[in-house]
Amino acid sequence: MQIPFVQNIIQKHYSHFDEDEKRNVTIYLILEIMMLFVIGTWAFGFVYLKMWEMFWLVVFTWSGYAILFAGAVVWGMPFWIGRSAALLLALVITGVPPVFYGMDTMITVHLVFVPLATILLFSRKEKKQFLWYLGLFFVAFLVVIAWNLTLGPVYQVPAETFRIFNTIVTLDSMFISLYFAYFFFTQNAEFKDLLATEREKSDRLLLSLFPDSIAGKLRNSNQSIADSFDNVTILFADIVGFTRYAGNMSPNELVAMLDEIFSEFDALADKYGVEKIKTIGDCYLAVGGLPEPDEYHCQNIANMALEINQVIKSKYTTKYNLTLRIGIHTGQAVAGVIGNKKFVYDIWGDSVNIASRFEASGHPEKIHITQDVKNVLGDDYVYEDCGQIEVKGKGLMHSYYLLGRNETKATTDASLFLSNVSLNTEIPVNIQNI
Repeated sequence: MQIPFVQNIIQKHYSHFDEDEKRNVTIYLILEIMMLFVIGTWAFGFVYLKMWEMFWLVVFTWSGYAILFAGAVVWGMPFWIGRSAALLLALVITGVPPVFYGMDTMITVHLVFVPLATILLFSRKEKKQFLWYLGLFFVAFLVVIAWNLTLGPVYQVPAETFRIFNTIVTLDSMFISLYFAYFFFTQNAEFKDLLATEREKSDRLLLSLFPDSIAGKLRNSNQSIADSFDNVTILFADIVGFTRYAGNMSPNELVAMLDEIFSEFDALADKYGVEKIKTIGDCYLAVGGLPEPDEYHCQNIANMALEINQVIKSKYTTKYNLTLRIGIHTGQAVAGVIGNKKFVYDIWGDSVNIASRFEASGHPEKIHITQDVKNVLGDDYVYEDCGQIEVKGKGLMHSYYLLGRNETKATTDASLFLSNVSLNTEIPVNIQNI
């Protein structure tokens, strides 16, 4: 509840409090204003009813609240002192009238409101103090009941006066209950809004770190997630001679360069429906065909790699004198999230190791691919045969450089398509001219 006057007081005297304590001070000041208003109206009614014992009790209590309010507003009275005194005054103004007039007085209902006030005035760090105050109110309530059962009311008032007195207190009780209802409603709404906002932040963070389907699983479970994929295509892209850049650039310049380049790669990953897995220093790892299977995973990775090469040559070779090696392999892999701390979506398997080896054994500005990749891509692309290479843990493997799309085949396919369309098109006949 943001009230400018109250917020100014907090800023002036209680700015060193944390947010929970500031909330308690806000409620404390609002409740004091409410008590000054409510008890102040009582005074006129008691003068009219000539209930002088209640009038002087009200004067005492109202004066106490006025002093406490002034102490907080003007001098910044320590909160725990003001809170303790305010709760004791509340106990006096609600506990003494049943002793004066018996349990029949409606003011006894206020003994319920005082413990509710303690809920609002104690932070979550003050559980022990909160329970002490609740115990005090419980003892006071027992004393009031015991007094009435043994000694009875101190004062006897005419039935009409008592009826008017109870009517005034009932209206006051309604006012207080409405305030509590409004307060708890607004607090509930604020907490729900806060919870929804934090959930949205959490969801955005999850979606920035994990694919949609994996983020959904993580929301509903703290178990490790692992899925096996029969056909995925793995791309490794690595900056050639990165150690040289790291030695010649400041940390800020180096990070800015990597952020600029990898942001371009991220945009291409989105364009081709490829899942970025992570960056490892100057190496960029992306996979096609997961977490949702995609029959064109190899083509998407190939097209992304070709465009990455174009972007590097057109924008960053001149700007940073930078070149890139790319390695691609297609095959089986396992992907998922493991652990419960700083977890990431990662990929494992022999195919990942082979793609990494092909990247490391390639040449700058070249896209080094395996025989398996070429088999999937087929005649739609152009290759350069590199012969056999030694791959650690795998022995000799045939390798190729991916040079680009086969535009000739694409043109031929388009011509064949148009020819078939022409042959199958019916020629309209004008019957009148036959």
